[in-house]
Amino acid sequence: MFGRILIAIGLVVAGIANAAPEPGVFLFGATVDEARDFAVESASARGWSVPAIGPSTVELEQTLDEGDPDDPLASQRVIRISALFTEETAGTRVLLRAREVEVSATGDERTTDVTERYAENLGNALASLGSKWDVRREANAIGRQPAGQASASRDAISGSDAATATVGTWAYYAERYAASRGCTPTDSGAILETSGPEWEQHRVTCRDGGSLRVHCRLGDCTTHP
Repeated sequence: MFGRILIAIGLVVAGIANAAPEPGVFLFGATVDEARDFAVESASARGWSVPAIGPSTVELEQTLDEGDPDDPLASQRVIRISALFTEETAGTRVLLRAREVEVSATGDERTTDVTERYAENLGNALASLGSKWDVRREANAIGRQPAGQASASRDAISGSDAATATVGTWAYYAERYAASRGCTPTDSGAILETSGPEWEQHRVTCRDGGSLRVHCRLGDCTTHP
C-alpha cells in the first residue's frame, strides 16, 4: 500500500515537472494595476471580450464557433485566455493560459487546456504587448521632461511608436506564409492593415520589390479572406 502511494506521488510530481510553462512577458516599471489595465485596453482594441477582471487576473474571450443557428441544442466554442499579473522588483510579469471551452445550449462547459498548442500565438501577442508598453513608458517619461528635451526625445521614438502600433498578433505567420509563396520579406516584416475579432490582414513587402496581402484567421494564413 505504501509503495503504491509513493508511485502515485511520483507520477504527480513528474506531471508537474513536465507541464508546459506558461508563456509570459515582463513589463518593466509597471505596477500590477497598470499592467492589468494596459492588457485589458490592448485586448479590447483587438476585439476580445473581457468577462472578468480581478485584482491580479483577467479573463479574455473570443468566439471560435457560433454553432448551428438552426439547431437550438448546438454548442458554442470559445477560446478563453486567463492572464495572471505578478509583481516583481522592477515591474510586473504577465503570464497567460489558454483554454478552448465548448458551451452547451444549457450552459454546461467542457474545457480543454490548449496553452501548449497556442504557445506561439500567445508568445506573439505577449511580444506585441511588451513592445507597446515600452513605447508608452517612454512617452510617459518624455512627458515629465523639460519641454526642449521632451521634444527631442519624442522625435527619437516616433518611428518606434509607428512600427509597434502596426504589429499584428499573427504577423509571424503572415511572413512565413509569404515566404512559402516565394517572397523574402524585407526588414519591415508584415504590416497590419486591418483586423477583426478572429482575423488580420497584413501587407508583406518582398525584397524583389513586390508585395503580398496576406489574410490570417487564428494563425491560419492565405492570400484570400
